[in-house]
Amino acid sequence: MTVKSTILAAVLVAAAVGGRAVSSGAALRVSQQRRDQTSRSVSQRPRAATMPRAVTFREVRGRGLLVDVWINSSGPFTFAVDTGAGITIVSPRVAGAARVAIQGGASPSISGMSGAAVTGQAGRAQTIAVGDPENNLPGRTDLIISSGLPRDIDGLLDPNDAFGALGYSLDIPRHELSFFDPRESPLTTRVQPPEGAVVTWQQQGHSHRPFVTLNTGEQALIDTGSSLGLGVHDRNSEPIYSRSSAVHDVGGTVASRRGEPRTVSIGSLELRNVPTDIISGAASDAPMVLGLNALRPFRLRFDPLHRLIEISPSS
Repeated sequence: MTVKSTILAAVLVAAAVGGRAVSSGAALRVSQQRRDQTSRSVSQRPRAATMPRAVTFREVRGRGLLVDVWINSSGPFTFAVDTGAGITIVSPRVAGAARVAIQGGASPSISGMSGAAVTGQAGRAQTIAVGDPENNLPGRTDLIISSGLPRDIDGLLDPNDAFGALGYSLDIPRHELSFFDPRESPLTTRVQPPEGAVVTWQQQGHSHRPFVTLNTGEQALIDTGSSLGLGVHDRNSEPIYSRSSAVHDVGGTVASRRGEPRTVSIGSLELRNVPTDIISGAASDAPMVLGLNALRPFRLRFDPLHRLIEISPSS
C-alpha cells in the first residue's frame, strides 16, 4: 500500500444549514514529491516579470468570492478565490475545454470534512489568468481535476499557489483582488493598521494555507472558500441555537448547528459576536475555520515572503 502525505484544502460544497449555504473543509492527498514541491520556500520562487492588474470579484452566498478565470487562454470560467484550497482545483469540463495536460503517476484524492475521499487527476496548465485572458498569474500552474465541485463552480483558485511570490489583497467589502510585491512593500508587525492587526502567518505541517493564532491559543484557518463564521469541532459543551443540519461535501456528510456567538481576538484585532457553527462528524484533522461570515467586513492582505497577514477594516 502506498503511503501518501496530506495537504489540507477547502472545497466549496453547497449545503443547507439553517437556511444558509455553507462550504466545508476537505483534505487533498498527494504524493511525497508533490508535498516537497509545494513546501518550497516562497523566497526561492522567481519574481514575476509583470504585476497582474487588480480585478473585481463578486460574492455569491454559499459559493464564495467568484472571479473570471482563463486556463490556457480558454474561458472565462467561474472560479472561487479560496485561501483554504491548498492547490488549484478544476472541473473535468474545464480541463477538457482548456486542454489541460494530464500528469502521470499516482492519482491524488480529495476528501471533505468527513474524511471520505474521491479520486482526482493531477494536471498542469500552461497559463492561468484572472479578470481577462491577458492578465496572467506568475505562480504555479499545477492543479487537480475533480468532479467533486458544485455544478455552477468551474474551479477553486488557490492564491498561495497561483500568485507565486506576490503578496495579494482581498478587499471583501469593495470586491477587489489586487497584488503587491512583498520585497518592495512588505508587511511588518512594527506597523499595525488602525483598528486592525498584522499577525504571523502560521503554518501547519507542509501546507502553505494561512492559519492565525487566536487569543485562546487555538489556530484557525483563514478560509475565503467557506461561508461559515467560526467553524469549530463539536466538543459537546456548546449551547445550541438551531437544529442540526446535514452538510454534504466531497464523498461524505457531516452535521452543522449554530452555536452561541463568540468574541475572539487575532493579535490586537477583536472580533465580536462572531457567528459560530459547530461541526459534528468531521475528520480529526479538519481545522478550525474563520470563514466569510467572520471576515466579510475586512480587507485581508497576505505577505507570503515574510509570512505575515494583515486583517483590517476596508477603507
